Amino acid sequence: MRGPRWSTAALALAAAGCSAPVTGELIVAIQTDMAAPKDLDHLELHVLSGGKPVISNARFRLGPEDVHLPATQGLTVSEEPDREILIRARAILRDRTRVEHTVITTVPEHRVATLWVPLHFLCSEDSASPPGAPGRCPDDQTCFAGECRDRRVSSAQLPDYVEQDVLRRACFDAAGCFRGAIPAADLDPVACTIAASGDVNVAIATEGDGACDGSGCFVPLDAESDLGWRRRGDRIELPKALCPPDEPEGLARLGVVTSPVTPACPLKRIGDPICEVDGGRPVVLAARQRAPASLALSEDGVLWTEQGWLDDSADGAVKQVPLGGGAPATLAERQAVPRQIALDRASRRVLWTNRGVGGATTALMARSLDRDDTAPLLDAPRLGLLGPSGVLEGLATRGASLFWTQLTGTAAPGRVGRAALDGRMETALAGAASAYHVAAANSVVCWTDLGEGDGTGESGSVLCLKAGATEPVEVGSRQRWPYGIALDARDPTEVFWVNFGGEVVRGAVDKNSPEVIFQDHKNEGLYGVALDERSVYWTNRLRNTVSRLPRDAASVGAGGGEPPLTLAEGQRNPGAIAVDASAVYWINEGSAGQADGAVVRCAKPPPPR
Repeated sequence: MRGPRWSTAALALAAAGCSAPVTGELIVAIQTDMAAPKDLDHLELHVLSGGKPVISNARFRLGPEDVHLPATQGLTVSEEPDREILIRARAILRDRTRVEHTVITTVPEHRVATLWVPLHFLCSEDSASPPGAPGRCPDDQTCFAGECRDRRVSSAQLPDYVEQDVLRRACFDAAGCFRGAIPAADLDPVACTIAASGDVNVAIATEGDGACDGSGCFVPLDAESDLGWRRRGDRIELPKALCPPDEPEGLARLGVVTSPVTPACPLKRIGDPICEVDGGRPVVLAARQRAPASLALSEDGVLWTEQGWLDDSADGAVKQVPLGGGAPATLAERQAVPRQIALDRASRRVLWTNRGVGGATTALMARSLDRDDTAPLLDAPRLGLLGPSGVLEGLATRGASLFWTQLTGTAAPGRVGRAALDGRMETALAGAASAYHVAAANSVVCWTDLGEGDGTGESGSVLCLKAGATEPVEVGSRQRWPYGIALDARDPTEVFWVNFGGEVVRGAVDKNSPEVIFQDHKNEGLYGVALDERSVYWTNRLRNTVSRLPRDAASVGAGGGEPPLTLAEGQRNPGAIAVDASAVYWINEGSAGQADGAVVRCAKPPPPR
């Protein structure tokens, strides 16, 4: 290949022999509008000359320390200038073809020309609509800006190669340039155009592809290009794939944004590489989510529940994304307001509670992580065998058991229940007026009871039940609306919870001796909580922050109350939170009826003290 981004010598397609010196060359410039190695981790190149392979599926690793895109391969003219060559480039993600582009052309005889080979989001397996998806174009066509077009390109129409225009460009900061971008205005779904005044950049706001930072994920479109957009007077013409005729409002209404051109954000042109994102800041793993509610961490990635539009439709989902980000995968759809999520690690299953909506009733659902076998584990009739109660809410697993909470319903009390993970019903553990979240570890299960009122009083409580015991222990009384709760499998004696009224509390699992280790009653809104070996983490959905404090911090009553470390600000209704060895993850629930929720990751700062 050619140039500093892919340094291999140019390849001659045929020996020049004793004829005139070779002067013609084709520079194949392979580019993408996605982020490597998050969206694409390998590149394959295959070249045929006169039907014979001259490059056979050469494979290259993509990434900061490996091959960068754009990258080039030089092909020199043969003794037969009219000989056709076939160039096929594939972008690979986790050993699966993500994008493929094929061109048939010739090498110009007396000049050096550039052939751009795009590996673009609109032609990716997860975004393109038929017939533009990989493998769905006819054999004589290829995907181009989400549409099927002729694979043949006349080399006479290709521009002269200028290295400065291909390999010497500054990267385009897509994440930074579209931070705070506004949705595209005045979409014409028939012409697929938007209104735009002044110089702007245009991007597709995606769920997880492209450049992601704390505000979302963006795939920038090339300006004044058939691969991106062109200005038509006071309108901008978008790729037709963004306005599919069977979806009149299409992706353009939901996910096209514009941002002003500035000195720091010049006009995005074809071939501009995408800047790497600062991994030390919060990064969105999945954007444009509809009221996500809960998350769990597995070896495969982050899993979460998406409640949907929160109307009478059962349009919720359970989704998954790799820990490093990428295109989210839907594991289950058409769910009836899925709420809390948990993992059955031994059987590689994900479990969740469906609150129920419209004609769909509450149910505890299960699905294998390896195949689509979504089905109720406990449906409403089986739950009813324990007596009348409200809809499902909290969920936790421990060993071979699962635990859940049911909220108080019409003429039905709340409840904490337990069943075997194979679905056999066991028992109702306790009645609870407003049982909400539940946690289980070691030989104990603990849950929060919200109590009455709006959270300003002290009628909530936290209870724990050890294995073999018949009655729970109230480990926290007179709490100010306890929401999130967390247990640590490495410490069987402690339980932590957060009170919406502005407190982080450390308690013992066998006695009523809670210690408030952080208190701020002027900044209510604490909701989710998680633990690692040394710290407790929580979200505040009214201040829109994520914070951390040492779990051994002195209690406020003992003269403690040290200030917490703020990990993230400016979030959007942050809720559930989880941690692993290297990062903190949380849900931004966003606003009801809008696709503005997110799953966010932030690298852990150094441990306290």
